[in-house]
Amino acid sequence: MKKIKYTKWIMMVVLLVVTTTACEDLLEEKPRSYYAAETFFQTVKQANMATLGIYDVLAELDTYGRTLSMIWCADTDIMQMRGTGLDNDRRKMCHYNADPSLGWVQNTWTMLWKGIDRANMVIQKIPEMDLYTEGTEDEIKMLQRYLGEAKFLRGLIYFDLVRIWGAVPLKTEPTKASDDMSVSRASYEELYNQIDKDLTDAAELLPWRSDVPEAGERASKGAALGTHARVCLARGGYYLDVYEKQRTRVSNYKDYYEKAAQLTKQVIESGEHALNPSYEQVFRNYCEFKVEPKESMFEIGMFNLEGGAANTGIIGSYNGPTAAADYIYGRANSFLNSTPLFKASFADEDLRKEVAVTDFQILADGTLKVYPKNNDHMWSPGKWRRNWHIQAAKNPNNTDLNWVYLRYADVLLMRAEAENEVNEGPNAAAYAAINEVRDRAGLEDLPSGLSKDEFFEALKQERVWELCFEGWRKDDLVRWNILGETLRQAQADLKEHRSNFPYVAGDLFDEDKDELWPIPLVDIDENPNLFQNPYF
Repeated sequence: MKKIKYTKWIMMVVLLVVTTTACEDLLEEKPRSYYAAETFFQTVKQANMATLGIYDVLAELDTYGRTLSMIWCADTDIMQMRGTGLDNDRRKMCHYNADPSLGWVQNTWTMLWKGIDRANMVIQKIPEMDLYTEGTEDEIKMLQRYLGEAKFLRGLIYFDLVRIWGAVPLKTEPTKASDDMSVSRASYEELYNQIDKDLTDAAELLPWRSDVPEAGERASKGAALGTHARVCLARGGYYLDVYEKQRTRVSNYKDYYEKAAQLTKQVIESGEHALNPSYEQVFRNYCEFKVEPKESMFEIGMFNLEGGAANTGIIGSYNGPTAAADYIYGRANSFLNSTPLFKASFADEDLRKEVAVTDFQILADGTLKVYPKNNDHMWSPGKWRRNWHIQAAKNPNNTDLNWVYLRYADVLLMRAEAENEVNEGPNAAAYAAINEVRDRAGLEDLPSGLSKDEFFEALKQERVWELCFEGWRKDDLVRWNILGETLRQAQADLKEHRSNFPYVAGDLFDEDKDELWPIPLVDIDENPNLFQNPYF
């Protein structure tokens, strides 16, 4: 599979056209380019380059190259940042001690808004192109696809902003110098309605995987439908309301579960996606730079074998087993560690157990050295291990591995969860979906006749076994309204396991505050209409 070509020349043009000044407040970014957007969107190739500029935002260290893929989703009951101190940005953010002055918080916020502005530009300009209505059939088809990709990406990025910062401002047009930048937060309903519209439009405009040559790294209809289902489950779940300063959920939450059930049904019945028969091979493929869009429905593309690294990430370095600095496939710091109790929760026959968690470090010669029992806090996520790589590292500190955003297994589990909620208990569709995931893992089907609550408990466990370390555990715990209690129970269990086990999230997490990150201080200071998140 040919990977996305983020060539230096293309990205220079895109940055000149649609990027905005990084040193200014995000919502006050102004275009800086001798290429005017009005004259740039003339050809299909130019529209494609501008669309790639949106994807580029997601591949930065401050987004899915590091912060959104690993920092946001730690600490939980299955993973934590190594070290109990609060001496740097990453530990403060992982250990629920983020503050508005942190540079990493500012950088991620700014980068996501840069993505919104780029998407707004593409969404505005493509329909204005003469080729959009007067081009050849192929030209119109490609422009519609790029418009669908831009809407998909804007919906995805706004979902990131809402789940991490709550009710943010809503901005759907590209920034102009004359704009009033003192914008206020929108309502949750306004934001989710816009995300809903963007992802609905995207699904209508985008082709299925089989008609997208770069599927996996570029959006398809299935990716839009699956992401939309994820948004619906979040909208129907609990969240920290920044206006009311407490956790709540909407009264009509079942409507969103019903919609999630319908969206996932479309994906399943399309026949476009399927599970890889081997769970281990799914992650070996990531480590071998192989895109498999049947299961891996959408990935954040970091690398291509033809063009080299574009936005080098550190997937597998922070969240993989420690590897020596002079190991041929690159070093790994293993700043994020799993917990021994999580590995123990797997059944012995579960084929995911040894893939998910590693209990070793990788020496310079490739030897795997198992940690002694009193160092089991050094165990690591195993899905992106360096010893599964197939080529020597260009930069030993980076990995260039794609980040998996949406897998078909997640779609199946979302279907099972939604059907169970809507029908006040599991129906045949719910059982079929969850058992398909379990079957690949080598487990027996769930017993028939489970109650709604019993099935939900099984579903919660299945999600963490199947999707562990893929960035969604914290969000699941938030929408189920059990993040705080889960962290406290994890700390108690780990202290019982070993009295000096280094885990602090249960003590440091504050409910009705730490479900979100704070708005960066510079934005609060410069915008009198933007208030801070609760208790920061």
